[in-house]
Amino acid sequence: MTLLVIELRVPDHATVLAEGGLAHALVAIIPKFVSWIISFVVLGIFWFTHHRQFHYVRAVDGPLLWLNILYLGGVSLMPFSSALVGEYSQVLVSQVIYSANMTVLSVGGLLIARYVFRHQELWSTPMSRGFYEASLFRVAGLIAIAVGAIGVTMVVPGAGNTAFMLMLPISFISTRIERRG
Repeated sequence: MTLLVIELRVPDHATVLAEGGLAHALVAIIPKFVSWIISFVVLGIFWFTHHRQFHYVRAVDGPLLWLNILYLGGVSLMPFSSALVGEYSQVLVSQVIYSANMTVLSVGGLLIARYVFRHQELWSTPMSRGFYEASLFRVAGLIAIAVGAIGVTMVVPGAGNTAFMLMLPISFISTRIERRG
């Protein structure tokens, strides 16, 4: 997650000739900063869920390791897709790539949750049905948000990435689903 910040660079001295120039240069990187915040929060939610999933795991086998590698592939792509949508937020293809990255992360998380839920021999403690259903809800929610972000970008170029902030209420709702189950 900390690699996301690499794309937030201090403005170059050659472009900043006075204090007003620095303020202008900082305003110019606001889209990248917003992209960084959103990506950091969403990755934080993913990390929290992934950590909680592995609370149930006593043993890891080959398929679970490969599912984790797929998942980490999506995580490793986040600095690129986050920087791309931060730099080119008004260009639809950047939002498509960012949304696709989020979808890959979602599907990876779903496959891990499904695999662990269906392989009780890996459990250290039983995974509750509520936890599993909450995971499904989060994945479905994030995929819907990813599609919605593309739609928002088509209507209001540059605004699509803000749709991912809907992960916060989805996270709260999923906690209720887990408790209920």
